[in-house]
Amino acid sequence: MTHSRPDSLFHEFPAVSREDWKKKATAELKDTPYESIVWQTPDGFNLEPWYSHDEKEQHLAIPYYKAINAWQNCMQVIVRDPETANKAALECFKLDASAIEFVITDPSICTPANLSILFDGIDTSAVAVYFSGQLPPAPEFLNSLLAIPGFSENSGGLLGDMSREIGSDADLLECGTSLPHFKLFSIDTIPFHEKGSNAVQEIALALAGVSDCLHRFLETGATADTLVSRMTVILPVGSSHFTELAKPRALRYLLGQLLKAYGASETSMPILFARTSERNRSLLDPYTNVLRLTTEAVSAVLGGYDTLQIGAFDTGLSVNPDVAERISGNIHLILKEEASLDRVVDPAHGSHYLEALTRNLAVSAWDIFKNIEEKGGLATACDKGFVSAMISEVAAKRRKTVDNRKKTLIGVNRYPWPLVPEQQENIDALELAAEKMPEGNETAGYELLRINTLSYSLKCGHTPSVFIWMVGDPVISFRQAGFAEDFFKCGGFEIAGKGALPFEESSYITALEKKPNIIVLCIAEKDPIPSAVTLCSKLRRLDSGMITVMAGKPPKEHDELLNAGIDSFIYTGVNVLEMLKSYQHKTGVK
Repeated sequence: MTHSRPDSLFHEFPAVSREDWKKKATAELKDTPYESIVWQTPDGFNLEPWYSHDEKEQHLAIPYYKAINAWQNCMQVIVRDPETANKAALECFKLDASAIEFVITDPSICTPANLSILFDGIDTSAVAVYFSGQLPPAPEFLNSLLAIPGFSENSGGLLGDMSREIGSDADLLECGTSLPHFKLFSIDTIPFHEKGSNAVQEIALALAGVSDCLHRFLETGATADTLVSRMTVILPVGSSHFTELAKPRALRYLLGQLLKAYGASETSMPILFARTSERNRSLLDPYTNVLRLTTEAVSAVLGGYDTLQIGAFDTGLSVNPDVAERISGNIHLILKEEASLDRVVDPAHGSHYLEALTRNLAVSAWDIFKNIEEKGGLATACDKGFVSAMISEVAAKRRKTVDNRKKTLIGVNRYPWPLVPEQQENIDALELAAEKMPEGNETAGYELLRINTLSYSLKCGHTPSVFIWMVGDPVISFRQAGFAEDFFKCGGFEIAGKGALPFEESSYITALEKKPNIIVLCIAEKDPIPSAVTLCSKLRRLDSGMITVMAGKPPKEHDELLNAGIDSFIYTGVNVLEMLKSYQHKTGVK
């Protein structure tokens, strides 16, 4: 990248150290503690809001190995029959795919005759072809691929579980000699991501996987450089933009150290293959997924991955599959042809904030990697339960931040959009898809709530509803009402109405007119208890089955409110998911 001369900009202004900036920031914050603007990352370290030239000497020397920031656009095709898959692959090339991943659903598909049909019209010497799924033993499969004209020059590879049946290690390498550019080994961190791992853990697990692979196959007599050249490391890309941008930078630095220890040359580096995350994908708000995919793709491109696979933003249950595929495919085209993100190698270089983030990720990941190595390597650490226990801990913390809405997922736990007719028609399929989500998925809990409510509504002809009653200072009560409305919409509840109503008989008639199941009291008074007791007592007399909820944290005298008939309190920080489940149960939704 091009660097400006240090004296070419802002030379009239004096340099500012981080200590000087921090003093100024602390003064501006007044009574607010400085720690409130320090990001405590999910990866276990703190990140300052500002970094200066003082930290420049701590920047890591990230290795470069590309002249331009080009990446392969890899699209995925599921192979159930070779002819249909071939047509789908040819359509992918119209969307500027430069690589294809064929997901094989049955090993019997991989006969020479079927593979000829699969590759009809595809120049296998020009397009990287990857394979995953239910593959036959590797030596047998590689020999079948060699029968395809031009495949000996293919630069794709085998993806997925390294524990699959491959015959002897020496046989695999021997078969691979006729495919000099084809990647034989893959280290896949996606299964860990689906269980809930964070960025630091994914870097460490990738390192441990590379170490296991090298340790295993060096015994065949192959050199480290040979093995690294046949290796693909698969990493997920989540929606935390700066963290995901820094993740491959930290991994490349640490891989340089690890590969050097195994005797590889400084220029050796495995292919880094990025997949956009499925962990935060919404079934019910598909178009917000387009924004998530775009953010993830930008992170991957700027982070310097060699290959990028952008997943479909919808499963086909909400949006026409052809439309979904077209929109997802256009993300790559926009980033490359319009944003020109391929023109600068490592654009994060020199950004003190991103360099500090890269360093923190690398330091934390290296500690975890050493712990895994002490356990005997990745395979042994997995067998002993060390890896699953490590991931479970961070997954539980993340799930808690989603459940109490400290982490916002637009369209899921905040600002849900009403279901469209297509989703209502596919409600059973959507429920099944949500139930099959990986255990680390962040959206399934809330979306199952909404699906259950909708299913109940379709069967019974009635949607559980909420009326919001505001009292007192409108600035505060309207804010409480907005919170309550969003709160219940995330569970699929209907808002029967809301209003600032006086203490009159007609107000009770208005509140109960549409027969809501729940009434939320938003009382913005210095002492809300008298008003709450009055309202709740009268509502209980008018409708003994009414569920009365109060917006705001419980006051010290909350027992008086509970005795008056208040069911519960909703406020920022409460476990929204569990409370919505309880309200569903109380309103008859099963």
